[in-house]
Amino acid sequence: MKKYTILFLLLLAAMSPFAQGLKAFISHKAYCTHNMQPYIEFTFIVGGNTVQYALNENKKYEADVEIRVDMMQADTLVKSLHYILSSDQFADTVRTSKPDFADIQNVPMPQGEYFLYFYLKDLNGDTNWLTYIDKIDLDFPEDKISTSKISLYKSISVPQSNGLFVKYGYNLPPLYSNFVPESQYTLPFAVEVYNTKRVLGNGKLKTKCFIEDANSLLLANPNNVLDMQYDTKDVVLVFNEFNVFSLPSGNYFAVVEYLDEQDSILMVDKIFFQKSNPSIQLNVDDYNNVDLVGTFVEFDTNRKELIEHVKCLYPISNYSERQFYENRMKTLPTDQLQRFFYSFWLKRNPLNPGEEWMKYKKLVDFVEMKYGSPQVRGYLTDRGRVMLQYGTPNEIHEVPSDPVTLPYEIWHYYYLNHQSNVKFVFYDPVLTGNDYELLHSNMYGEVSNPNWKMYLVRKIQTQQNLYDPNPVNYWGNSMDEYWKYH
Repeated sequence: MKKYTILFLLLLAAMSPFAQGLKAFISHKAYCTHNMQPYIEFTFIVGGNTVQYALNENKKYEADVEIRVDMMQADTLVKSLHYILSSDQFADTVRTSKPDFADIQNVPMPQGEYFLYFYLKDLNGDTNWLTYIDKIDLDFPEDKISTSKISLYKSISVPQSNGLFVKYGYNLPPLYSNFVPESQYTLPFAVEVYNTKRVLGNGKLKTKCFIEDANSLLLANPNNVLDMQYDTKDVVLVFNEFNVFSLPSGNYFAVVEYLDEQDSILMVDKIFFQKSNPSIQLNVDDYNNVDLVGTFVEFDTNRKELIEHVKCLYPISNYSERQFYENRMKTLPTDQLQRFFYSFWLKRNPLNPGEEWMKYKKLVDFVEMKYGSPQVRGYLTDRGRVMLQYGTPNEIHEVPSDPVTLPYEIWHYYYLNHQSNVKFVFYDPVLTGNDYELLHSNMYGEVSNPNWKMYLVRKIQTQQNLYDPNPVNYWGNSMDEYWKYH
């Protein structure tokens, strides 16, 4: 989720009265109209305390930010958004807290995959550009069901005026950075579904909406599943909210499954979010009544081995379970540790928890042998964590020695968690030998780095522009081929 983390830090800096220099939050999403015309919706929010104010022609103080977004395919500029975003006007600049200012722009685009180059500059302050790069895919086929993907919001309210964030008849301020604070008890969401009438006829579209733990992939709250159905039409709006009051701190997916009238799944959308709820902690006393007699952990009383067994669960654990490992495990009595360990696997396989553990343990032993070292256990390395969390990839292409690049690997999963053609790029940035770092993935919630190829070629070119996603095609460079075909 590292992309979200970066944007969240930008937003925090924008909100801080002590921030120096322009800070802004940037988001974008794809959607289309009822006649299948694709658009990109851009949202910008500028930190009011991070820009300089100057007198304008009305003798008022105003901040002005130049915004440019270049939408590129390969080396071709398809379209550019370029304008000035201005703040509110003030009689003076004495006030220490100036409000942030925002804007939304909708740009019609042909279907296709684009690199988005963002450039923002404070016209009254620092002459340096704030830059960012990302990718977007506008894929809305006329003969299949497609969606705008899920949007998350801070709240739902009746609009008092036709404000910037009025949508679907409600005031819907976006959930910037996909971070849900402790003070937010509900999580509103919306997604537009296209072509249901053409594909399903005059029937019904069913949806199943739920929250899934991003690490364990278990239902975060089985009692918080929303089942709905809609008449088919050109554009179906799926609009509701989750109750997240008692959701523990952690990383999650909001999931929407789309089904036909026979309950066959047509497609699935997911969006990553983080929830902060530090007051809700895992309580090991809840396991006091767990009976261990006859279970696979009944005689697992070697405390050192038991602690190691619990620690290796980290890659597939939720946030509360990880907090337990870090804060309570060393002081917990052995019998409670056994109950926790057994309950962990019972929750994941009620019929045969022991078999589930042995299957996982076999993979733990493999990643320890393959990726572990005297300095770090295999399950704590990036490659070990990914393999334990998602399973063994269908293909691994290893490039340990290349005249062009740093050592790297590309892992390919044909289908993973309702997402097809998933890939991970690992690399060795300091040539240490075996502890590769995760550089880029197209998997939901994982680190996303569209200019990953530029990081790999630093072996031969150390001063290149890391905001350019496409390095010169040096002789021997096979990155594109491996990414595309493996």
